Amino acid sequence: MKLFAIDMDGTLLNEEGKISKVNAEAIRQAQQQGIQVAIATGRASYDAWTKLEEAGLVAPVIGANGATVHDTQRRQLTSTPMDRDETFEVLSWLRENDFYYEVMTDRAIYSPQYGHQLLAVEMDRLLSANPDISLNTLLHAAEKQYEQTGLIRITSYEDIPLDVEIYNVLCFSFDQAKLDRGRERYRNFGTLNMVISSDRNFEVEHKDASKGNALRYLANHLGIPMQETVAIGDSYNDISMLTMAGKGIAMGNAKDDIKAICSKVTLTNVEDGVAHALLNILKTVEAEADIVN
Repeated sequence: MKLFAIDMDGTLLNEEGKISKVNAEAIRQAQQQGIQVAIATGRASYDAWTKLEEAGLVAPVIGANGATVHDTQRRQLTSTPMDRDETFEVLSWLRENDFYYEVMTDRAIYSPQYGHQLLAVEMDRLLSANPDISLNTLLHAAEKQYEQTGLIRITSYEDIPLDVEIYNVLCFSFDQAKLDRGRERYRNFGTLNMVISSDRNFEVEHKDASKGNALRYLANHLGIPMQETVAIGDSYNDISMLTMAGKGIAMGNAKDDIKAICSKVTLTNVEDGVAHALLNILKTVEAEADIVN
């Protein structure tokens, strides 16, 4: 296996949103042995670079659920932006239906100024109806959205600059009925693709943007056959790359239907499941080399 594509949230990142020292060292070891390691995330590329920098890592980045691909020098290799008019139709519907949203672009992540208030109201309603739910759990979920690199608050989506490329619209809600309504609306919506990356969101992007398509592009760019690639992830936005890669590996914390489509299941993200999977593959590569020699 020559190319290893790794999801971030719920996969490479631990419960603190960090790349552990164990995972970072396993990635460095793989790179030193000639294996290409790429990040394949729903996050913006510039947000992913921040996480990599914190861990002292350099790697190609498939960002925005496959809408962008950057090399190790952070040069953009390709992008699959959304049509601006179509995006604004989506954003108009989201505003009318009181959704918190984030618009990922090549320059920044734009989100409405009133977003905090929307989520605060939803949290209050959810806690009132379900007193056993932990407030800290809800706050952690919201703060995970707020801490992204490049997040800018705007008065309205009409304020998004005209010259940016729009890659993705993420919708987040603590209201399950509202989420279900939005997911159903965009599940099969013309030229748009809808994916789910957590229990509380859905994301809308260009129909050709996916982690699987981006992985295939990167593999071709690097001269690596798809059968010699490995993908590891935990959520529904990872399905395209898990099924298109030569080997798909599910995290131990992945849902059962994600595990069912993969050839192997590793440990959870809080148990350094990425390192466990990567080191096992390195052992296999070394054993095969010993046989040849």
